[in-house]
Amino acid sequence: MANLKLVISQLRNQKGEVCIALFESKAGFPEDDTQAICNNCFTITELPMTVSFDVPHGSYAASVLHDENKDGELETGMLGIPKEGVGFSNDPRIIKGTPSFEKTRFEFNEGNREVEIAVKYF
Repeated sequence: MANLKLVISQLRNQKGEVCIALFESKAGFPEDDTQAICNNCFTITELPMTVSFDVPHGSYAASVLHDENKDGELETGMLGIPKEGVGFSNDPRIIKGTPSFEKTRFEFNEGNREVEIAVKYF
């Protein structure tokens, strides 16, 4: 096991919590967080926010939800456009729909590593 640090940046406020799902395969990514190897929500105590996970080295993809109302769901408006902030590892452009596992996948293999995830609001 090694320590993977995710730095969550560009949160617009400290309301609610940040929910992070870490996946090691495309199965369930990102909608079915029950298939994630780590799936936790954290109170926002600082901006930017750093969260650590002890995981084995390998390939991962992370998704982030700024759950401002703490209901455990991504709030969406018309046409399914998110009302709450979302982010993904590798900071892919979000044009239509969710980015693929392949676009968000990163290698965790050189000891302790820090990955920044910028939260976007639409």
